[in-house]
Amino acid sequence: MTESAEDVHADQARVSRDDGERPGGVQPIQAVQKAVSVLNLFTVQEPELTLGEIAARLGMSRATAHRYLITLRATNLLAYEPSQGVYSLGVKTLDYAAVVQEAALFTSAFVRRAEPVLRRLSEETNYTSVASAWNGESPVLVRIGTPVRRLVMIAMPLYSALPVFDSAQGRIFLAFSEDARRTHAANPRLGELEPELRRAREEKFVSHDVPTDGGTTTMAVPVLVDDTLVGVIATLAFQTTLREPDLIPVRKELDRAAAELSARVRADIAVREGQSR
Repeated sequence: MTESAEDVHADQARVSRDDGERPGGVQPIQAVQKAVSVLNLFTVQEPELTLGEIAARLGMSRATAHRYLITLRATNLLAYEPSQGVYSLGVKTLDYAAVVQEAALFTSAFVRRAEPVLRRLSEETNYTSVASAWNGESPVLVRIGTPVRRLVMIAMPLYSALPVFDSAQGRIFLAFSEDARRTHAANPRLGELEPELRRAREEKFVSHDVPTDGGTTTMAVPVLVDDTLVGVIATLAFQTTLREPDLIPVRKELDRAAAELSARVRADIAVREGQSR
């Protein structure tokens, strides 16, 4: 089945409109965007769709839609049932689902088990402690330790997104997470930070100062399970209250808390895997 001249012209017009540079200097690949749009049409409520339904929902001709469907079938991302004339997600998507499920399982355990660890970390250091998980684009604050005994303390909204390049948590994710590195691979700052990220991988620690907001210092460490990053924990302090002798004890408490949380996550996963058998 071939495209009409009108289809080709429309596609070229859309490409010319999308030729502008995107944020971060990244230009989207239109064919990939369209292929993903096709896959996104399939849901639990609608696991099967016809060629006509797909074309109508994406606003493209049947010929153009068919071209994408043929390509997705060739890569096993879609399957076709000729007797009913319907498409469904292919066997290859099961591999992706398994990866997502495993990653979600670790993140879920990390969030569930973080609170008592952060509570003790705050009590031992007298600094605000937080836990962050990766949301696909940046670190997100998922847990906060108990209030500390200070006249002035740092408060951050739960589930707020943190800067990727300009936060200790973001740099831990860039150092230890392939997903984070792939997401921001086109940003030149990733290369600029490589020496620091290499040091972070060696030391499993990042300290980052922010002169604004009253001047704060964030110290962060990765929570690893079998060398897999499941989250990041950190302490937040105003630079005026952070004394040089405090740095080593705080770092030791962070390392202890990370090890404890890693053990809790590992135990949580073991229990859930045992229940699933």
